[in-house]
Amino acid sequence: MPRIEVSIDIAAAPADVFRFCHDVTRRAEWDERVVHAELISPTPIRQGSLLRIDAGRGGRFAFTWDAEYVEYQFPIGSTVRVIDAAPSSPFRTGSERWQFSSLGPPGSVGTRFTVIWEYQLRGLLERIADALTQRASTRHAIQRSLANLKAILERR
Repeated sequence: MPRIEVSIDIAAAPADVFRFCHDVTRRAEWDERVVHAELISPTPIRQGSLLRIDAGRGGRFAFTWDAEYVEYQFPIGSTVRVIDAAPSSPFRTGSERWQFSSLGPPGSVGTRFTVIWEYQLRGLLERIADALTQRASTRHAIQRSLANLKAILERR
């Protein structure tokens, strides 16, 4: 199963980064892989909550996938598991884990935010495309997304 792991350090408290990242109404603002996100379950987010993601690049819609929060621990992390992905999606299933760890001694302001995306591809053609270009493209999209997030949070 392919795995992509990317981290960034942000000059903001872990609780603030966690809250901002889990505000699904703002997800498309910083995550380049997301055109639109919505919580399908009632708020607040908790383990078992359902999320719908319209995925794409450059603001252009490509496919939709639904996920369930299988882990949600404020302010240290969460994991969503893909429960349904459109047939046009290159992946059949997967999970994305977000980890938020404090940088420096207690009371200092700084967070290391790590995204871990593990996925199972649909077929041979998707595996070939993933190995040739898609995995690197996804890694770069995550890196750019985390840079966007850092810029937004450090401006506040």
